[in-house]
Amino acid sequence: MARFHVYGLKQGRALALDLQSDLLERLSTRIMAPLLRVEDVSTPIARLNPQFTIAGETYTMATQLMAAIPLIEIGELVADLSSHGDQITAATDFLFQGF
Repeated sequence: MARFHVYGLKQGRALALDLQSDLLERLSTRIMAPLLRVEDVSTPIARLNPQFTIAGETYTMATQLMAAIPLIEIGELVADLSSHGDQITAATDFLFQGF
């Protein structure tokens, strides 16, 4: 598992973005933010909810819904969003610090 990688969750057809530092890989959970289809998000906040295209479909990062997900619930790698690391980090900074 790696930070800024997108994984399918075993329950349902949901996607989640790994936000946790790779230095903490020995933990039994990962902090992840769900990725929701853009049409399922009524009023996104640009800085809090960045959008990404994965397999031709646009997803919104629901930063405010992040949670600890047990490793056993995390499925296959779907995408690598490492190139968007600054944007993803800005969203979590905005959530926790307001800037």
